[in-house]
Amino acid sequence: MRNRLATVVAALVVLGTAAPAGASAFEIYIRGGGGFEYLDMTALDYSGALNPANYDTLPDSEQDVIDNMTKSYKGEGWAAGGSVGVLLVDFVELGVDFRQSGLTFDSGAEADLTQLVLHVGWHILGTELVADPSFLFGVGYSYLTTPGLTLDASRHAAVPGEEVTTNGFIGRAGAALDVRFVSWMSVGLLLDFSFLYFDAGEDTSWGFNTDLLGRISFHI
Repeated sequence: MRNRLATVVAALVVLGTAAPAGASAFEIYIRGGGGFEYLDMTALDYSGALNPANYDTLPDSEQDVIDNMTKSYKGEGWAAGGSVGVLLVDFVELGVDFRQSGLTFDSGAEADLTQLVLHVGWHILGTELVADPSFLFGVGYSYLTTPGLTLDASRHAAVPGEEVTTNGFIGRAGAALDVRFVSWMSVGLLLDFSFLYFDAGEDTSWGFNTDLLGRISFHI
């Protein structure tokens, strides 16, 4: 019994000494992470996703095929990136986040999505405690590269076409939970949702993506 009590006391002492130090007015962080992303770009305009010359003369009965082609611009894959920023008065976070994703759409096509976002975060409890929940909001730039689709009327099916690139605006909102056992490092999970607005030449398009990422942060 005494041995168990001694073990518990020792563990509490270790955790106490490993807990973060008191809050500081200014702190720099460097963060990296990766995980899962889902992207839905089903609203890509025809001019940005399809070749109009392939369907201008098709009968109305082929419209369902075309509609299915436009709905194939959604899928999932990996996402990885990093961010750097500052934490002010223990609650407010300001930073810049870069993220790169490799996706496979439901059609089988592969796509790359790049995101560069300026964000502001709010640490609900501050960072003095081991558990550190936070919310974040951000705006920035996004760039999508994916193979285009064209319509093979004889096969009534979509076939790969020329590569399509679009770029535009991204707005993001999310929540994170980090665990900070020591003052200089924390690990955690981030879940965020982004609205994407793309310019595909003469037309525009929109979509959204959801990311679930594990992350590790170093605090200076």
